[in-house]
Amino acid sequence: MLYGCLDWGSGHVARSIPLMQQLLGQGNKLVVRCTKEQQHVFETYAIQAEFIPATAFTFRFKGDGNFTREMLRNARQFRNAVKIERVETEDLVSKHGIDIIVSDHRYGLVSETVPSVFVTHQVQLPPGSGFFAQWIHRKWMNRFSVYWIMDEEQHPLAGKLSLLRQKEKKEAHYIGHYSRFNAAESSEQKESVVGVVSGPEPYAKHLFEMLLARSLTDQRSWTIISPEYETAIVPPHVRLIHGDWKAADEAIRNATLIISRNGYSTLMDLKALNKPAELIPTPGQLEQLYLREINDNPLWSYPQ
Repeated sequence: MLYGCLDWGSGHVARSIPLMQQLLGQGNKLVVRCTKEQQHVFETYAIQAEFIPATAFTFRFKGDGNFTREMLRNARQFRNAVKIERVETEDLVSKHGIDIIVSDHRYGLVSETVPSVFVTHQVQLPPGSGFFAQWIHRKWMNRFSVYWIMDEEQHPLAGKLSLLRQKEKKEAHYIGHYSRFNAAESSEQKESVVGVVSGPEPYAKHLFEMLLARSLTDQRSWTIISPEYETAIVPPHVRLIHGDWKAADEAIRNATLIISRNGYSTLMDLKALNKPAELIPTPGQLEQLYLREINDNPLWSYPQ
């Protein structure tokens, strides 16, 4: 089985961990196409697989808060990368004797010769994405033979995004929510705030700077999980975690409050942990803005 996931941020990697563990537990042998950074994370969670290097998609954002315009700037490069990966995937299928492909929203990881599964919570893009983006998304999805929708059909966390259209001809299955956490593992330390920085740059750094500034006037114990940035002042009650997923997991389990973006994988983790959170949508990111509108979990707040 050939597996791969989108490398835009950490959300697809995070939700791939429990899915890959399930596939391995069912007796599948995995060949994983991924970046070096993704491989390091998977190996941290003891994912037993043959790893094949993949080139990261390089998105460049100005941070102006208009995500539709930001994505259009990257559209040509992204389309070319998908085209190249489709060719490379057919070569991998032949060389490694692949009998099935499972792709978490990696459009180019698809074959015309073996069954190809598209894992997604976005059967449809969020409102406001525009006709062209929806058309491209649907066109690329339709190259796959099966959809695994990472949501619950009766109680959807993704709202209309995971709604399967009546005229959809593809084989599709709702596979539920996936998180490496569960409520039984959750614990709390007194007044422990955990900030989780994720998403594309420079939006991630903006969030980090906001969290660090807030921690300066808050004497609770803080942990900020983020990429490594240069910082002038880190108060003694603030701990920074860079790249250590296991330490980050422990901090998240012990948190009394989590502050983060509201990406879909984050929502699945929060649902599993049943913890209170302050959620801050990435400016202009239509999916996160939509998820804010439809999710009214009493444990989650969206500060203005």
